[in-house]
Amino acid sequence: MKNVAVIVLNYNKWQDTVACVESLLASVQTPRWILVVDNASTNNSVFWLRHWAMGNLEFALPELGATTSCHKPFPLVEIESDTPLPPSPDTPLVLVHNAENRGYAAGNNSGIRLAMAWGAEAVWILNNDTMVDKNALTAMCDRLFSKQRPGLCGSHVRYMDKDGLVQCRAGGFTNKWTGLSVLDGNKEDITASLMENPDEVEQRINFIYGASVMASRDFVESVGMLDERYFLYCEEQDWAYSAKGQFDFAYAPDALVRHKEGGTTGFSSTTFNVRFLWRLTRSRLLLTWKHKPIALPTVCLSIVFAAFRMLYRRLLVRIIR
Repeated sequence: MKNVAVIVLNYNKWQDTVACVESLLASVQTPRWILVVDNASTNNSVFWLRHWAMGNLEFALPELGATTSCHKPFPLVEIESDTPLPPSPDTPLVLVHNAENRGYAAGNNSGIRLAMAWGAEAVWILNNDTMVDKNALTAMCDRLFSKQRPGLCGSHVRYMDKDGLVQCRAGGFTNKWTGLSVLDGNKEDITASLMENPDEVEQRINFIYGASVMASRDFVESVGMLDERYFLYCEEQDWAYSAKGQFDFAYAPDALVRHKEGGTTGFSSTTFNVRFLWRLTRSRLLLTWKHKPIALPTVCLSIVFAAFRMLYRRLLVRIIR
């Protein structure tokens, strides 16, 4: 298997991060490196992550979603995000310290830069509120590098708290005239969803969902890092658009990933948060301005419509409850 670096961004959610990393360590083939990038957490996350690796924490991992725990103490190297040299070859778990929280794109870029400097052949950006199947890494890597022009690969993502329902197959489709996105296979039954031909899925999607996206080294070197002007949301669409058709997008149906919706961003289909709505709106407008500025008027109208529809649905849910 290729040398793959997994990047898990943490901000004040160390419990989720522990569960995510434990699932990675239980993989049939473990990653060459797991980079836990702490985005300047304010709740002593670094302290707890350090003590978890030392084996000094006693809590029920199954309650966090972890099914298999690793043997601890586990070797952990701590570095600053601008460290130029690789860690010891026998130390795959690296805790990266960012000096400030500059958002999803900047945080993950810290890990991508290090992985590229260390010679990674692919990077797997994984939300810390996910849990991966033991075969997910192998399936992702195999599918990505089976392509003629390996670019981005997505997994089969299911909701963690909605048993049997799919969040997406690899990614989705964003309409550049409205700025609105639809995730492929969203809320389908997982068994039926897995019967879909992956080749057909790859033809439908124009971005890979950011909760679980693997990028080849060639893709990163050619397209560049994530655009750090996006603090949150739309980074994955921007990355895909910036490829300009030069790379293949892949879907690995055997790479099962469970995702706690809103665990990382604080935004989900059942909650209403003005701050996160503003960030989503800003990101959609930036995406349009960058890639299809002629569509700004229609995107603005669709955003207003979507915001009112979202607010109506949230209010309706509260009334029913």
